[in-house]
Amino acid sequence: MRKYWKAALLAACAMPQVVQAQENAAETAEAGGDIIVTAQRRSERLQDIPASISALDSAMLTQSGVADISNVAPRVPGFYAGGFGSARPQLYIRGIGTRQFDPGSESSVGVFVDESYLGRTGGVLGSLKDIERVEVLKGPQGTLYGRNTIAGAVNVITKGPTDTFSAEAEAGYGNYDAWNVFGAVSGPIAGDVVKGRIAGWRTKARGYVTNLTTGNHPQGTDNWGGRARLAIEPSSELKIDLIAEIARDTGRSFQGESIGSTLNPNGILLGKAGLVPEKSDDPYKQYYTTDPEYNRHIDAFTGKLNYSTDLGDFVSVTSYRKLKYTDDRDFDNTNLDVIQQISAERSKQFSQEFRFVSANDGALSFNGAVDWILGVYYYKDTSYHQDNFLFGADSVAAGGDDLTFGHYKTKSVAVFGQSTFHFTDQLTFTLGARYTEDRKKATLGGRTNDALPLVRANFDVTNPTKKFTSFDPKFVLSYQPTRDLNLYVSWSKGFKSGGYQYTPLTAAQAGLVFNPETIRAWEAGVKSTWLDGTLRANAAVFQYDYKNLQVSRVVLLPDGSTPSLIDNAGKSKIKGAELDLTIQPVRGFDVTVAYAYTDAKYDEYLTGPKGAASTLDFSDTRMVRAPKHSVNVGATYTVETGSNSDLTFHADASMLSDFFHEPGQGDIKYGSTIPLTSEDGYVLSNARITYRMGDFKIAGWIQNAFDVTYRRTVLALPGQVISIYGQPRTYGATIGWSM
Repeated sequence: MRKYWKAALLAACAMPQVVQAQENAAETAEAGGDIIVTAQRRSERLQDIPASISALDSAMLTQSGVADISNVAPRVPGFYAGGFGSARPQLYIRGIGTRQFDPGSESSVGVFVDESYLGRTGGVLGSLKDIERVEVLKGPQGTLYGRNTIAGAVNVITKGPTDTFSAEAEAGYGNYDAWNVFGAVSGPIAGDVVKGRIAGWRTKARGYVTNLTTGNHPQGTDNWGGRARLAIEPSSELKIDLIAEIARDTGRSFQGESIGSTLNPNGILLGKAGLVPEKSDDPYKQYYTTDPEYNRHIDAFTGKLNYSTDLGDFVSVTSYRKLKYTDDRDFDNTNLDVIQQISAERSKQFSQEFRFVSANDGALSFNGAVDWILGVYYYKDTSYHQDNFLFGADSVAAGGDDLTFGHYKTKSVAVFGQSTFHFTDQLTFTLGARYTEDRKKATLGGRTNDALPLVRANFDVTNPTKKFTSFDPKFVLSYQPTRDLNLYVSWSKGFKSGGYQYTPLTAAQAGLVFNPETIRAWEAGVKSTWLDGTLRANAAVFQYDYKNLQVSRVVLLPDGSTPSLIDNAGKSKIKGAELDLTIQPVRGFDVTVAYAYTDAKYDEYLTGPKGAASTLDFSDTRMVRAPKHSVNVGATYTVETGSNSDLTFHADASMLSDFFHEPGQGDIKYGSTIPLTSEDGYVLSNARITYRMGDFKIAGWIQNAFDVTYRRTVLALPGQVISIYGQPRTYGATIGWSM
């Protein structure tokens, strides 16, 4: 009986098409201080949407110097991005995220490009070039999205073909021998029926870390890519959008600084006793045995079809993505020859989404009394990941070679929908629901030619197909007494499926399956506009009750091995508040102030039942990568310098209070490495000056203006912590042209 009422509720669900921020046809515009989101046959201001959404348009992305999603995060309070280079991002929204990057795990923050879900985290941090808009939605998303996400969603909308011919080009140069070029052309190909756009880019920069052993420079950038789009409109009812993109990244991958532990600053995991690595006081100049290498290929294809009828729009989104990368690095991050790690991954992803969106005035909308959307989604991912550990002369297993690998298959089907009922012109009630069924299978194995120290014996484990299901409803009540005031309260349930271990070292570990996560999220908010649109003030409070949060840690087992295992924290609670202000005191002068307070704690988190050397109780400690306070302040001022020229000044600063990279909130009682995983608060400042004369622009920019030293993440190993530092001060100039 329970299945039937769930199905009935899903069939009743829908929502206005405008809230589909990921709709390819959507565009943003500024009109009287309002950000307008438009989609097929519907439009709505972001101020009218009862949810926490941050949007950065093309101009804001350029002014802020955003290169990838990790640069978006500091501009959105409550959003944290770190990680180990492009292949290992760590994205957290309101304290919820993951640092797992292998195919056995799911990302907590979903990233979508032109409605295509990026299933593999190794492909998330691509170049943000030729972008119309980036949107960050906070909280569980599933009743409008093909793929379910538990923490939130990042929507990237690329620029589409234009009605008339247009072209643009840009070239830039900066310190660290950085240079970039970009170009795009767009316009009609066959009258109004076929329009196209093609864009290409290349970026290269010397790494900001120096290997004092070889003189080379890790942490560099060397990428190129391109995107082609076709918009075909054979009739007013039918629209087809075809998108193809390629991206290539090569160069020197990430490296950091080994700082040992509080007991031994020279500690190196699996290093021979008594050896002391050569040290440097400069975190950006270190000694490594070898130089890291990195190579990534991404191919992506998306086809979208929209067929309009008097009853509504039928939408189809088909996506195929192919990813391949290799990453070769000095694992111990010292000049001692201890461990070299070579990682490789390849994946193929296919997804198909169908949805039907009711017409505003169609018969199925009952004269505008209800707006709805109903969709189905299919997702398939086939991936392979391996890690090869080569032990050098300074290792306890000198000459050894260990290999771990995994073949993974994921299939997911979902039915989702949402309905907004207009009780009056001011009062609306939204009912949404989603049913998800994930099926996963993994064959994990290990190979070794030594008795120590990681893989002790060859093994192969084929895990039987595991099914994870969830039914996730959503309710929103919104009251908008005037155009300039919107009050809302919402409740939703979120879900992230379970999965398999990364780099298991034994057959027993390879058979461990971690459980799904679930969340129940409350949010209440107000969106308001004042002083004839010159002041916009939005605020929200929220509370999340979290169960089975998946946490990854490198642990020391009684046999001396050190696998990276994922287990579930029993219960967690997250409470917080956010404030977002936009002020325009005079024409041409815009000021933004955004603040987030996040109180995230593990209520119940006991580790160790799976064979760890000791049991640790992290209950009542702060969750990782969840600073209590985050602030972003920005200002843009444009002054006319002639009839067709202007000068624009932009500056912004982002602040994070102290937080923790590992559970234990820096308390030494949890281990000698834990105090070294605390991160002090820091502020990053950026500025840009742009002079425009007609179709030409020239700009000078600086990022991390005060050259703040901070860590993007840490790798906490038994007896050794490795710090991965963020980019120091960079500066340069660009020249651009558009028509």
